Amino acid sequence: AVVSTQSGHYGRGRKVNSVRDLDFSKDPDHVLTSMYFRGQDLDGADVLWVEPKYFDKTKRAEFEKYLMWLVENRPGEADSSQITIVLALGDVGLTEVDVEFIKYFINIFMYYTADVMKKMIIHNMHWLLNGVWKLVSVMLSEGAKKRVLFLKNKEVNKHIPEASVLACVGGPDPFRYQAA
Repeated sequence: AVVSTQSGHYGRGRKVNSVRDLDFSKDPDHVLTSMYFRGQDLDGADVLWVEPKYFDKTKRAEFEKYLMWLVENRPGEADSSQITIVLALGDVGLTEVDVEFIKYFINIFMYYTADVMKKMIIHNMHWLLNGVWKLVSVMLSEGAKKRVLFLKNKEVNKHIPEASVLACVGGPDPFRYQAA
């Protein structure tokens, strides 16, 4: 029942926000700089990079719309492809954590679009955020928890080709998304 209620909420959110009609090609508030697709993992799944250090809590509604838009317009959508999500938490501390957005983010990928998320890599989570993970993890099924991987620098190479690992998680690719 929880899933169907949340699923309905997600569907209503898509309809109310006209997610398919949003145009984020121009981004004056730089919402796009924190979430973007780049490269593929070792199995060929597209990688969604998320850099929470750039989140602006005052623009949560924009982040939520953009996240839905990204899911709806992901590169391999026509193939019903799955994605790997990398949360780059190396520079994120308690002051940058937006628990409400994290819950929204988890709900999108664990309930509404569960078939889309192949795995979520949480990179270099600071020990101070363990309490946040404990709060979030109670919302997840055992199957969902198994798709969440906590990794340090070189461990990312076991999932994403080394040349495609972004600098934000210790890789050689200096790419940094810039809005048009």
